[in-house]
Amino acid sequence: MQKLGLASSKSLDKFKSLYGPASGTAKASSFSSRPSTDSISLGSFANLKLTAEKLVKEQASVKTDLEIANTKLKKSLEHVHALEEKLQNAFNENAKLKVKQKEDEKLWKGLESKFSSTKTLCDQLTETLQQLSGLVQAAEKDKEMAEVKLSASSEAVDCLNKHMDDLSLKLDSAEETIRTRNKEIEELKFESVEKDKFHRDDQARTANVLKEKDNLINNLDETLAASKMASESLNSKLGEVQLQLEVKEDEINHHVTTEEKLKKEMGDLQLCNAEITNKLDLSLQEIKNLDELVQALAANVVGLDKESLNFLSKFDELNCLYDSCFHLVLQERDALSKYAQAQYDELHNKFLSLRSEKDAIQLINHQLNNKVTELQEVLESTATRHADNCRLAAERIQCLESEAQTLILKKEEAELSISKLEEKVEIFSDSSTSLENQMQALLMKLSASENESKENSERLQEEISKKLEEIDSLKKEVVKLEQHADFLEKQVDQVKNVVEDKEQLIFQYKEREKKMEDQITENQSSLAAIESKLLEAKKQYDLMVESKQSELSRHLKEISQRNDQAINDIKRRYELEKMEIFNLEKEKADKAIAEIEGRCDQKLSECKEESRQQFVHIQEEHTALVSQIQEEHNKKQLDLITEHDEKLKHVQLQAENELREKTLFLRNEHEAQMKSLRLEIEDECQKLQEELHIQKSKEDRQRALLQLQWKVMSDKPKDDQEVNSKQVYPASSIKRRSSRGGQHSQQALESPFLEVTQTPVSKLLQKVENAKAGSTMSIPKHHRKVTHREYEVETSNGRTVTKRRKTRSTVMFEDPIKHKIKTPKANMPGSFVKGTKGGGQTPPSNIGDLFSEGSLNPYADDPYAFD
Repeated sequence: MQKLGLASSKSLDKFKSLYGPASGTAKASSFSSRPSTDSISLGSFANLKLTAEKLVKEQASVKTDLEIANTKLKKSLEHVHALEEKLQNAFNENAKLKVKQKEDEKLWKGLESKFSSTKTLCDQLTETLQQLSGLVQAAEKDKEMAEVKLSASSEAVDCLNKHMDDLSLKLDSAEETIRTRNKEIEELKFESVEKDKFHRDDQARTANVLKEKDNLINNLDETLAASKMASESLNSKLGEVQLQLEVKEDEINHHVTTEEKLKKEMGDLQLCNAEITNKLDLSLQEIKNLDELVQALAANVVGLDKESLNFLSKFDELNCLYDSCFHLVLQERDALSKYAQAQYDELHNKFLSLRSEKDAIQLINHQLNNKVTELQEVLESTATRHADNCRLAAERIQCLESEAQTLILKKEEAELSISKLEEKVEIFSDSSTSLENQMQALLMKLSASENESKENSERLQEEISKKLEEIDSLKKEVVKLEQHADFLEKQVDQVKNVVEDKEQLIFQYKEREKKMEDQITENQSSLAAIESKLLEAKKQYDLMVESKQSELSRHLKEISQRNDQAINDIKRRYELEKMEIFNLEKEKADKAIAEIEGRCDQKLSECKEESRQQFVHIQEEHTALVSQIQEEHNKKQLDLITEHDEKLKHVQLQAENELREKTLFLRNEHEAQMKSLRLEIEDECQKLQEELHIQKSKEDRQRALLQLQWKVMSDKPKDDQEVNSKQVYPASSIKRRSSRGGQHSQQALESPFLEVTQTPVSKLLQKVENAKAGSTMSIPKHHRKVTHREYEVETSNGRTVTKRRKTRSTVMFEDPIKHKIKTPKANMPGSFVKGTKGGGQTPPSNIGDLFSEGSLNPYADDPYAFD
């Protein structure tokens, strides 16, 4: 809508400039005030739309937050259920463990009773066995020592077997890894060699390219220096040529002026009488053309009036359409504001309901978190018990793993060194790719600089011949190119430094590879020695194990038989006690579950009451917030309306002031133009009056000459011959008036009539009617018959020489006052008057020049005629 307002205001300005400042001021003021109201209403509507969109986005974010909270709640509930299941499993396991502990305690009590009975028997037997015990104890001690040693040796052998198996597996894996690493190292070496070759080739290419670019830069510098010298020489030559041209132009102007003077004098002397008749015809044609032009101008003015009326009607239609569009926009704004308000209310209600649900869910989460903390404490107590049992097993495992880790550490160190080398190789490859990219970028920059230098050189060659001012800009471009070349040289030096660093890193990498190969050979030799030692130890332990396994097998068979009998007795008693304990624990668990359910129901009822109270409180807060928001909205609407009214008034005042200033400015311009036109017309009229005065003086002279001729011819005898001729004197005056503007007639026809249109139409029409009344020029014919002697007069150097010649018949001229043409004095346009100024002004002829033709010179044969 603002664009439409601007276009219409521009069209109004054009219309005012064409048809005056007074047409349609009220329309312009009303029309300029409309876009301001439209822009303000659209701005308020856009603000409302933005606030609605922000509220929708906030509600969407709140929705997403609520959905996330619901998902988290669901996950927390699932986690709580899983924890409850784990708690139940832990309670069951604890009950089982308690049952087992009680069964073990009972078994221990039975065993203690048995031990007490056996002790009594043993006390009786000890007395008898004390004598034998001394002998047997020594033997048993020897056996026990041997058994302990055998058990320790067997355990050590088992551990060694396991270690041997692990070591063998690790050796196999290490050999495979070493093979793979060797292959990878070979491949890397091959790749590094290929990359070195490729980089060397690239370096050679880049060096060649850089040399070529240096040569090109040097050539360009030379060409630029040569172009500078050539430009300076051309500047000096141009200065000299300009001086010569100025001198020659002065000479040419002087010669031209002299030639023009000579030509004018020759033309005036030779073609004065011949041009008089032609100029009469041209003046008649010009008058006719002027009549046609005036008629065409009148038709154009009528057409322009019609077009202006059509334009005004179309402008009124556009105003009506703009009003209808403005009303439609207001209706759309009201409808959209109502729809946005309804959506906002719905979304706000949803937001409040979701907020209340969120608060209730948060309370439930808090309760569940408390339960989870309690369950976690129970789990931690159980976990501490299990951790104590696991520590003992972990300590044993750590002892075994410490020995294996020593070997693994060595292997890992080798792998780390290999991985570091691989990473360095990758870093080198990345650096090489980055260098290649930099080289390509530099090549692109060099090509761009070449193109720029070529273009600049072409421009220099073309522009040196045209303008001197562009040489300074070319010098600036040359400086820029030199700076760019210096920058490129710096980049090339940086690339060379990077390449040197890369070569040093490759050399270091090769040295490290050699060191790694030496370390690998040393590790392989140490592994071979360890394998030989392990094989010898294995053989010795195999022999010891075979000797002691036979003795242990016998002793174990006896112990197993005794243990089987005792275990069977213990199992029977354990099963009976287990059933009793299970029944007791089941009753206790049922009671505990009933108590927990009662407590949970109480807590749920309390939570429901709290949630209801919070819901009521939230509703009250919601109503208060809605009322506050409505009040703020109403206040904002009132403020916006007041601001809108103030802006409308301010804009209207500005528009009225601008229109007044424009009208005053246009009136002043129009008055200044009219004054200048009036002054020009007055000057032209004065010039025309002066020319008429000059022509009248010439006609008076001619009349005096004719009267003298009449007196001379009245003294002579009359002849029989009669001649009829036309009067030339009034026509000659008209021709001399039009000869000064004869050449300008065609230009006046081809002109766009800008100066003619500046004069009022009514005055032009009156002038046309006056011109038509006096346009038909009647040239009178002579009707008197006279016979006399004819004379010719020849002029030379401004003096008259008379000659006498006898002729039978001459022509008598009538009085030119009777046939004087009354030409209309019309205010001609400035273009036609200027054309009269530009024509060559003929100098006033002498009395003898009036009769230079043969038939009209009566003093040709009379040397004694008067001067």
